[in-house]
Amino acid sequence: MYVPLTMVVRVFHAAFACRSRALFCRRGPLLTIAILCAVIRPASAVSPESPEVIELVNLGLKHLETKSHQYLGGKCLIGLCFLKTGKPDHPRVAEALAACQKAAAGGGGPANFIQMGEDWVYSNGIAIIFLCELDAKRHAELVRFFVDAMKARQKPDGSWGYNSRVSGDTSQTQYGALAYWEAHRRGFAVEPASVENAARWLGKVQDPSGGWSYNGTMATTSQRVPQTPPSDITCSRVAASIGSALICADLFGLLRAGAQDEGSDGTLPTALKESLAEKEVKLPPLRSSTLDRGTLFETIALGDQWMDKNYKVSIDHYTSYYMYALERYKSFQELQTGITPEEPDWYNNGYEYLKESQKQPGVWETGCGPEVDTAFSILFLLRSTQKAIRQSLGEGTLLSGRGLPTNLSRVKLKDGQLVVEQTKTQVSELLNLLDDEQQASLDALVSDDSALIVSDVDAASARRLQQVVRSGSPEARLLAVRALSRTAELDYVPTLIYALTDPDRRVVREADLGLRFVSRRFSGVGLSEQFTDRERYDVIDRWKSWYRLLRPEALIPTE
Repeated sequence: MYVPLTMVVRVFHAAFACRSRALFCRRGPLLTIAILCAVIRPASAVSPESPEVIELVNLGLKHLETKSHQYLGGKCLIGLCFLKTGKPDHPRVAEALAACQKAAAGGGGPANFIQMGEDWVYSNGIAIIFLCELDAKRHAELVRFFVDAMKARQKPDGSWGYNSRVSGDTSQTQYGALAYWEAHRRGFAVEPASVENAARWLGKVQDPSGGWSYNGTMATTSQRVPQTPPSDITCSRVAASIGSALICADLFGLLRAGAQDEGSDGTLPTALKESLAEKEVKLPPLRSSTLDRGTLFETIALGDQWMDKNYKVSIDHYTSYYMYALERYKSFQELQTGITPEEPDWYNNGYEYLKESQKQPGVWETGCGPEVDTAFSILFLLRSTQKAIRQSLGEGTLLSGRGLPTNLSRVKLKDGQLVVEQTKTQVSELLNLLDDEQQASLDALVSDDSALIVSDVDAASARRLQQVVRSGSPEARLLAVRALSRTAELDYVPTLIYALTDPDRRVVREADLGLRFVSRRFSGVGLSEQFTDRERYDVIDRWKSWYRLLRPEALIPTE
């Protein structure tokens, strides 16, 4: 049984809104969590590490060991399965690499390669993913060849699709976005404008319901237009499109708090470049002055709502292909929300479907052919995207740790990854820093989103933090807002709403992030990066309305 995230949030909100706070504090959370676990957890939950999942994966690999495919993308997809299971020397991996080399050596450069196959956006994208997983540094020239080809394949409207068509489609666009993400995380330059165009197209072809069709009809205004026929909107296309929108957001550093601390031009500091010149280094997030972040997150939120209402695992056709897109979407959604269940219900539904739908042990055929469908099924079972995201975060950092800190002496290189040595600060230590006016330490805390640790905050500390929000220095106000936000307590929402009136725009953004976290409305209520005062006060009114639904008699000071 699938329980949407929005339903989980509503249960928690109902518990928070309970009149008898004393009773809730003693019993409510445990009772609520117990109810949720009973509702959500399947009877026999599994994860990629479960013996029965490993057995199913091994059966699939056994089938693929002696199989090949006529197209480049099929060969790379099969090779990727062996790479993801720690078998880089397998013959299927060597075969895929040889196919990539042959395609790039055909003469005429990327332009000639583009003409080799009408539907080779898929092959182009999977080749990039395969090469990046195999050894991005060793095969850098090949990766750049295929990235250049992918950029040249992009349609003027921002989509990807067949050579013979003016506009692209949601199915192929997902491979353009995913290939860009894989290349970027391995240190290959991706043009911000190309990603912006893809994100803009995804928003323009979204149905008012939040879904997507195959060939999108582009809106000519800010209003979404119905995609026809309605039956063309499917779980597979919606998962592919939300996943692509989330990837675009992550490429700009919008899914990971603190990822905007690099230089304004989006490049690594010169000293760091020089000292790590021979190492494989991830690039910082892309920079954009034109990306409408509010619109992008609205696109994602509407897609989430559609999936909450319409999600299912078994679809009429191309189910294994869909499951690969579903795992990708859910993995980036986990990154966005910070909620990462060990045994999610959607994954267990997928496992049960795959267990029951084998044509023979370890072989699936749902529309793309047995080799390709088997490979997609294996990648789903392995949680391939989740593993890639965790790898991209780097060893020793939290979700907010992709950005480089101002103090580069705290940056070390370990196993090819940048690792930031974190100095953890408890709320009690923060209050001491505030009392002693240790500005340098406060500045360091502000720039490192993951360094402030919030566990138990007593009433006296909370009152002190609320006072700081009103009267401290800008850095102190920001840190006080951050600390109150991380308690996730509804009692402090009025203070966070008050902080939206702060003259320092950094404090306003921190308060808005905090309200998103407390409310679990992760896409927010409309505060853009370059917000105006009119927009600010519209957002304040929306947060007030949300809070009063939970606590109708609450007083919310805003001056």
